[in-house]
Amino acid sequence: MADQTVEIVVETSRCHHIVSILSREAVLAVDCEGIALGVEGPMTLLQICTYSGDVYLFDVQENRDLFSEGHLKIVLESDETLKVMHACSYDSAALYHQFGVTLQNVFDTQVADTVLEEKKGRLLVNSLNLQTLCEKYSTHTKVSEYKEQLKAQYSKEEGEFWAKRPLTDKMKSVAVGDVRALIPEVFEKQKRFIEENGLLTIFRERVSETIKFYIDDEIRTLRYERKNSIVNQIIDSINEKWGAHTNFPEEIPEFPENTDEYEALKRIDYKEAAEKSQFIDRLKTESIMSDLNELDKVLASSERDNEDKWLPFSLLTKLSKHPNDTVSTLANGVREKLKESIRKEIEEKYTIKTELAHLSKNEQDVLKSLDINGIGEDVPVPLKQSAWTFKKQLDETFGRDVVPPSPLF
Repeated sequence: MADQTVEIVVETSRCHHIVSILSREAVLAVDCEGIALGVEGPMTLLQICTYSGDVYLFDVQENRDLFSEGHLKIVLESDETLKVMHACSYDSAALYHQFGVTLQNVFDTQVADTVLEEKKGRLLVNSLNLQTLCEKYSTHTKVSEYKEQLKAQYSKEEGEFWAKRPLTDKMKSVAVGDVRALIPEVFEKQKRFIEENGLLTIFRERVSETIKFYIDDEIRTLRYERKNSIVNQIIDSINEKWGAHTNFPEEIPEFPENTDEYEALKRIDYKEAAEKSQFIDRLKTESIMSDLNELDKVLASSERDNEDKWLPFSLLTKLSKHPNDTVSTLANGVREKLKESIRKEIEEKYTIKTELAHLSKNEQDVLKSLDINGIGEDVPVPLKQSAWTFKKQLDETFGRDVVPPSPLF
């Protein structure tokens, strides 16, 4: 096999030439990198991989004209070329809101896994990270060996990591691996399974929904209502099956992870659970306590893995007002520990020049809760300045103080 190309593209004329070649491909793998990537979180890099493994890294931070004059928009919106992507909702949001690009003809590998699992009988399917997806559908992985290392680096130390230029060898390795991992094996295996099981129609509907999730409010509402209906269906089934036949409260059934019952208890709001029955209320309380104790244990250690599964700061704030004193006390304690941890990370990761859109949702929520005047003298001046700047922007966004001031330090 000939050496596979890896090229960084910055010049508009070069981009135009490469796109003319890519447009003749039937299938491409596509991914995006950025800073808190999404509606406002800026996209800085677009990766495209051919079936033969050639990868082009389009530096859209340095040259936004690559989409228009470089014709990237044309290939991304083309109905002729299939784009294989993994969990494309945030990429789609950034492309649409920042560059006016509406993705067309996408094969989303996360959506494929979801509909295949639903075919097996699952109702609530968790998202898979790229590494796990590859292990499930491929005999080998092309995901970069540096992926987890760099993820820890930009989530804990460098908030604007994907804005760094020039790209380091490790950054290029991760960017390349994220697209090479998708084709051909993962894509071909999922495509075959979907066709064999007659799932093409529902798959295409779900992909369209995923593309539009952060673009169309109605789509987002409909998905939420569908998921909420499924959660209630499972909870009602639990109540009917165990509620009347369990020696309550001494006997509480335990549901293994990665089951619909386990997921439904995680997702139902505690107020809704209380309205279902005393039995469901108790199960939900046990689920909350388990999550709180797990996060409390993690925050007390140096291990910071699987942060995407943590309870978000906004939920901890809500749980700190839980009617059960044991829950509210533990939630408040964990909330303060997480707040302090995130506060330190903000100090480490950002500068006074950082834009609000570069912060994660958790980081923004922590800043909303700050009593700026209450920050102690041990907190560096740059952080105070950043906190003032960010909180002012947040308050102006909502037209009021979004959270009443409360002591933090």
